[in-house]
Amino acid sequence: MKMASPVRFISLALPLVVIWACFPSHSAAIRFEKKADGALVQSLCNESQDPDFCNRTLATDPRVEAANMDGLALISISLTVDQVQTTSDSIASILGQISDPTGKQRIGVCQADYTDALGQFRGAFSSSDAKAYWDVIDRVRDGTNKVIDCENIYKRDPISPSPISVDNHNVIKLSELTLIIVDKILPH
Repeated sequence: MKMASPVRFISLALPLVVIWACFPSHSAAIRFEKKADGALVQSLCNESQDPDFCNRTLATDPRVEAANMDGLALISISLTVDQVQTTSDSIASILGQISDPTGKQRIGVCQADYTDALGQFRGAFSSSDAKAYWDVIDRVRDGTNKVIDCENIYKRDPISPSPISVDNHNVIKLSELTLIIVDKILPH
């Protein structure tokens, strides 16, 4: 079997290299994209309603320093999934501690809302990984609305404090961070 000469191989391969250089893949473009630095993360935090919360959560996450904007979106959603999962896990023990029917019914609604929210935020993570950012916005909105529903059920008559109000507000703040980041990614 006769082998192709190295000159022939180079003459065939060179146009492919030129084409590759002119039209790099998404992964090649991302690989060379600027990483998040402290100033960028601080500017994102300053856009949020609670910069201190952002500085305690997103800014201190060790994954941030190696991330680009796409990575920051994934990290913020990951933090939200963790918060939703932790709250969802705590609802079961809270349910066992409540004896009044209204309280049980309300925390039961929250349990269902958090199950739905968890599915939405996990879907948002997958969509973000696929860079389907409009879908991320929809899923974050839907998941956040479930958490807001959980918060609001305690504001109905008879009004009472929610045992997971702090957790609900943390999810809402994390959702806001995700939306701020996605807004920076999308073309304007």
